[in-house]
Amino acid sequence: MNHYKEKSVRLCRFMLSAVFFCLLLSAWPEKAQAQEKIMIYFYSSETNINNFKSLKMEFDTWLSRFGPYEFQPFSDRQIFETHLRGKKDCLVLLSSWHFSKIAKEYSLSPLLSGIRNGKKYQKRILVAAAAASGADILQKGPVASASNPDYTRSVLRELFGEEITGDSVRILTVPKDIDALMSVGFEMSKSALITESTLEKLKETDPVLSRKMKTLKAGKDSLLLILAVPESFSEKSGKILEIIQNMSGQPEGADIVRMLDLDGWEPVGASERSKLEG
Repeated sequence: MNHYKEKSVRLCRFMLSAVFFCLLLSAWPEKAQAQEKIMIYFYSSETNINNFKSLKMEFDTWLSRFGPYEFQPFSDRQIFETHLRGKKDCLVLLSSWHFSKIAKEYSLSPLLSGIRNGKKYQKRILVAAAAASGADILQKGPVASASNPDYTRSVLRELFGEEITGDSVRILTVPKDIDALMSVGFEMSKSALITESTLEKLKETDPVLSRKMKTLKAGKDSLLLILAVPESFSEKSGKILEIIQNMSGQPEGADIVRMLDLDGWEPVGASERSKLEG
């Protein structure tokens, strides 16, 4: 009798376990959907990052502490824009110049701006050897720049207007702004398009070379890197935005921010939003 009773108890336990397992399976698709990754897409027209593998690895390792987030950098503007099309639950990290170009088409809303040395803005300047002058310098040799050619030509057109046209200016793409300055020093290029802060740093690190440089033109102030979201994702993006805004407060996060040539992040204000959206 006891034998049949024990067998019956085991059978009941088995059936309860089976029911519980089936309930877990039925709930799995819903759970998997809740864990779907939120992507952070990155492309910058103003900086030449040559180690995307390291940047992605460091970013993903850091983000994994907080939830299902993934960082995806792009080295090509067209591929980046094609990939963004139709994406909704994501974040977009791009230059302020690029944001202004595609914000309306992709319904992007700017939320955070990068800061460097306590400032949100930077200014691009064209420098050359002290004896140089005028727009004719652009025809005498390549312009060294760490930005991509499209952005470089856009700034040059802003500086010189109708004095330059189309692709008439040759661009020498270099890894960093300081390399653009060095290329002028070594006569590999006739001029360099750099940030104003880079020239200030040169005065400290190489005063002899800095005295040989002359600023020919200065552009307008522009915001540093922008973190934007599709408008449909604005209300749901609070958690990941808070994580990114606070990342410079942690040693590992601060190292990643520096890989983007920034010190940290600040919210985009109303006046800044107005400038970005034209």
